[in-house]
Amino acid sequence: MNKRLVTTTLALTIGLSTFATAPIMMDPVTVSAATITQQSQNVVEKKADDIINLAKSLIGKATYASKYNDETLQFRCASFIAYIFERNGLDLGNRDEAYMVHQGTYVPRNQLQKGDLVFFRNNPSSKNPNHVGLYIGENKIIHMANTELDVVISDLDSTSYYRDNYMTARRVIPALLPSNPATKGDNIAELSYNLMNKVTMGNTNNEKAMQFTSTGFVKYVYGKNGADLKGNYVKDLMNLGEKVARKDLQKGDLIFFSTSVGSSTPSRVAIYTGEHRILVLSSEGISSRVLLSDYYDQRYITAKRVFKDENKIVQPPVISKTEDKIVDYTLSIMNNVKHQLNVYDEKSLTFTNAGFTYYIFKQHGVDLKTKVAKQQSEKGVQVPKDKLQKGDLIFLKQSGGSTIKYAAIYIGNNEYVYLSDSGSVVKESLESNWSKSNFVTAKRVL
Repeated sequence: MNKRLVTTTLALTIGLSTFATAPIMMDPVTVSAATITQQSQNVVEKKADDIINLAKSLIGKATYASKYNDETLQFRCASFIAYIFERNGLDLGNRDEAYMVHQGTYVPRNQLQKGDLVFFRNNPSSKNPNHVGLYIGENKIIHMANTELDVVISDLDSTSYYRDNYMTARRVIPALLPSNPATKGDNIAELSYNLMNKVTMGNTNNEKAMQFTSTGFVKYVYGKNGADLKGNYVKDLMNLGEKVARKDLQKGDLIFFSTSVGSSTPSRVAIYTGEHRILVLSSEGISSRVLLSDYYDQRYITAKRVFKDENKIVQPPVISKTEDKIVDYTLSIMNNVKHQLNVYDEKSLTFTNAGFTYYIFKQHGVDLKTKVAKQQSEKGVQVPKDKLQKGDLIFLKQSGGSTIKYAAIYIGNNEYVYLSDSGSVVKESLESNWSKSNFVTAKRVL
């Protein structure tokens, strides 16, 4: 497999659509940052065009195969996406749509931009997508479709497959690029990527031969960036710096893993490079992986920040409405939520249907008072179906029934999500036959 090329292009690691749609409080600092953002948006658009152009050039050349092969241009949908990103200097760290769907930031369907990843699933109750394509503008995606079509450009409204199986979209390009100006974490990540195909693993450290132990490799990279790490073993590095919560990881943080599940003894150290990605030295050389994979997720011990980044930009504050926050939060956790009767467990995200809506609103300071759908429907102000806004509650009956059974959250674009009896959170269109037959009422509680 070809190793990742490293881009030296500079761009802010933020979701650019946020700045385009949300009000910004302007002061001298944020005016400067906003100017940098606009410059970075041009860079992001150029990078998206480069990726799209490469994808188009592979029409008629790349073919569908269950196992990818870069040399013969054989791919599945996700490995095709990873390949065209890698060839343009952007590392996704994986070739699996189930991991890609957790990278970047959520994008509503009506706000898609070139370079966004678009995901589909055949089964609406499935937590993971089974197909991914690259948005190229004008309601179209380019993707590795199947064994008959190979790489093809498709309109999102052209067939029932794209209309009915659309799952979500993610904006990944901005977050995969360095900040502007580059932070120390960016520089550490860039040097680590540049050393792929150059560094091998050994029992001793030999800078001239570019051969290191895993600890020696980390010390070398950080030393080149002004951070002198003390110690010769993984456990020595784990005693350095400040502990970082997994949700607060930043580029350049060190992550420690055990050999066996459940052990607290570190045996491996990796460099965090953003968007769940890590670089780790093994007998295979430097490899790019994602923390989302079972192997690393189950063996994760802790993370440490061993340097201070004085070059980090303070971003302008973004004011988000409560309804936007509710929708974004709902979509961010929907794949982790489980359904179980008579259970309300915030720690494991296991709820009844209306327990789920109760939990979501509770996280945003809104007390629905009850975890029963029928009783929730008695709250707030009734909203006509054609006047729905993000964050409104929708109530539905069960097929063949007459009383309210389900509470759902309207997410915009004529869609809503609810915790299904099947066990997971499902996204549904108000125009589906099921919705039309079972819609009872909608309420605004915000």
